[in-house]
Amino acid sequence: MESRSTFRLGPFTGWALTVLLAVLAVAPLTYPGFFEAESGFLPVFRAAQLSGAWPGPANPLRGEGVLPYLLAHPFSAVSGSGVTAVKWGYGLSFLLAAWGVYAWLRRRLGTTGAVLAAVAYTYLPWHLAAVYRRGAYGEAWLWASWPWLLWAIDRLVDGRRWGFLAAAAVGLAALLLALGSQPGLAALSLLLLTAYALAQVPGRRRKLIIAVALALEVVILSAVARTTPAPRVAFEASFLAPFQLLAAGPQPGENGVTTGVGGHILPGLGLAGAGLTLVAAGLWFGQTRAERRAADLARPGVARWLGFWAAVLLVLLLLSLSAAAPLWRVTGLQGLLTYPWQVLALAGLPLAFLAGSVVWLDERLAGLPAWAGLVALVVLASYASLAPAFTTVDPGPEPVAAFVPVGAPSAQILLLEADIAPPQEITPTLVLTLTWQAVDPVAADYTTFVHLLDEQGEKVAQRDGQPCGGECPTSSWQPGAIVVDRYELAVPPESLPGPYDLRLGLYLLEGGLRSGVLGREDDGIVLDVPR
Repeated sequence: MESRSTFRLGPFTGWALTVLLAVLAVAPLTYPGFFEAESGFLPVFRAAQLSGAWPGPANPLRGEGVLPYLLAHPFSAVSGSGVTAVKWGYGLSFLLAAWGVYAWLRRRLGTTGAVLAAVAYTYLPWHLAAVYRRGAYGEAWLWASWPWLLWAIDRLVDGRRWGFLAAAAVGLAALLLALGSQPGLAALSLLLLTAYALAQVPGRRRKLIIAVALALEVVILSAVARTTPAPRVAFEASFLAPFQLLAAGPQPGENGVTTGVGGHILPGLGLAGAGLTLVAAGLWFGQTRAERRAADLARPGVARWLGFWAAVLLVLLLLSLSAAAPLWRVTGLQGLLTYPWQVLALAGLPLAFLAGSVVWLDERLAGLPAWAGLVALVVLASYASLAPAFTTVDPGPEPVAAFVPVGAPSAQILLLEADIAPPQEITPTLVLTLTWQAVDPVAADYTTFVHLLDEQGEKVAQRDGQPCGGECPTSSWQPGAIVVDRYELAVPPESLPGPYDLRLGLYLLEGGLRSGVLGREDDGIVLDVPR
């Protein structure tokens, strides 16, 4: 491509520009505080405690592994803050993802095409949502590892002696990182990686080899998936509707509350990524046979890969729709995922390739003004995804308590902070301020009970009520959002001067069933009242 273009980027300039253009995706991580993603502060607690299983996934294949948190732990040790550690981890994942796409595609699309592909991959709304909307720390590192795996496959196929060991080392590290980040989705991605590797095998028998290899992998992965417990949500109830693939943002529900699939608010594929893909398709089909042959001579093999990645993209889109339900059932691969739409994370690879290929398909788009305009379009189109809500709350290495609602498989409500203003002689009223966060949609409305206990454990005062005086019931809490609640307890004049304890918990008003507390056998927590 660059031999036909008047605009050229040197390899070093391409590397540097890729990093500089990724800075805007990292910029929100420099804001004070932490963003209110759906996972809340769970990644922070896992990084601080060096445990990828807090508060414990029901299935290790569908949960997050510990390896990405190992990478963040040194930052926690240096800064003393789990928030800082996770933000550094997210930032590194963005930069490695951008570099990985550039390294993978520089030889195929040239430096200008590779930089454009890296920018498209970095700023895909699905990628940004994995970090800033869903807080999927493990998936963020999957995005970083996949392009490096493809780069390693290319270098291994080249068979150059000096690069073989380096490619093998990078590929092994990226594979371990992928499997250690989110094992189920990483295992499913092996099908794509296998097809990509075998597509480079020459000879007429290639299609048969690919078909046999993929069939064997499906059988093996299906056997593994069928041994896992079913997810806590109905897999087939979480397929996307076709319009959601191109939706510009979350759809409003009843009473103005945004709704999503499986409790998650999902973005579409994005204007820039989908638009450039359609432009690439239009340019390719609009070329004459002679123009295609000339273009393929300038950059050998790209035409074949256009068809490969277009087919991959169509398959991934189909797998996220209800039409693919029979295929999921027959293969049993749904056991690797919680939601079918998770496969769209893999769509970032074909979208990046197809977006970067436009400068190869039309040399006019490789000129500096047009190319710079395309890069700016990709970045600006993602602006809405780069404005997450932030909170200055910092609960430290663990929450005050994690509540497990009645019938729930895991903790869904975190008590991040509990500030107590003790009663004074002049104002004998205790003021309790609770800072809550839901990390999953809560099905029912819970009532908070607050009991003030004396030294003998006798109840001195009591206050029960729904959060915010009933203005913000727990069933309306959006995952990740911070809810601050305040209670006042008047201490009777005849009561002893203290010391006091506070006992609090959650219960259902109808029936009186109490929410459990993670790590405790009883159904409440006790806080010391400062003197």
